Amino acid sequence: MKKGLDTQTILNTAAELAEEKGIENVTLLQVAERLGVKSPSLYNHLSGVRELSLGIARIAISRLEEDVRSAAVGRSKGEALMAIAMAYREFEKKNPELYKAILRFPDYDDTHVQEGGHAVVRILYQVMQPYHYNKAETIHFVRGFRGALHGFVSLEEAGFFRDPEADAEESYRQMVSRLISTLSFKEES
Repeated sequence: MKKGLDTQTILNTAAELAEEKGIENVTLLQVAERLGVKSPSLYNHLSGVRELSLGIARIAISRLEEDVRSAAVGRSKGEALMAIAMAYREFEKKNPELYKAILRFPDYDDTHVQEGGHAVVRILYQVMQPYHYNKAETIHFVRGFRGALHGFVSLEEAGFFRDPEADAEESYRQMVSRLISTLSFKEES
């Protein structure tokens, strides 16, 4: 076993390879080659490709959660929602393959991946608290907000929104601003 080789090092290397070669193209052999070890050495740390994929998803969701949380810190209400939206888009632009790993997480039964995904949503719920919406109204808004962000960044990644007459970032900002403008403050019950 190579000295210094641990599960986190293996997963970080796999995440790097995912961004370079595409999430679907990462193999244990490639990870081992990148680390300068034989692929059987990886089995001292991982049970196989599924665990490798789960690990990449954990890294991805953790990084997104960190970016979203950092964007929200020190901000509230609409300003926080806009900052979160911008961080979300920036994450996808910098990490398109890791973003794809996140989208697969509902298929995973892994509690760490599930918890990471819920942590991102909880940040949005916290930002929504000053609006005093009931639970169902908050869930509906958060779902719509996340759906709009995902839809936009997915279409943009697929190559849409290249019209030189209208900047994609400005379109994104306007979409988010309009969503935020639908929020109204309710009296606390």
